Amino acid sequence: MYKVTGTDPAGREMTFACGTDEQALEKTWELARRGFRDIAVSDPRGKRMSAGAFERSLDFDYE
Repeated sequence: MYKVTGTDPAGREMTFACGTDEQALEKTWELARRGFRDIAVSDPRGKRMSAGAFERSLDFDYE
């Protein structure tokens, strides 16, 4: 399970569980649109990275 964390506009840290890497990526985009800061993703092995680093690590083809 992937965990996406971020700080909402009111300053509260929130965590969201996602089943796949694609769901986690979509959640990072959603949180950014909603004004969250410090968005990070933890993969199933526990490695934590920023949302940008996570997106680059997925190596999706955006054609």
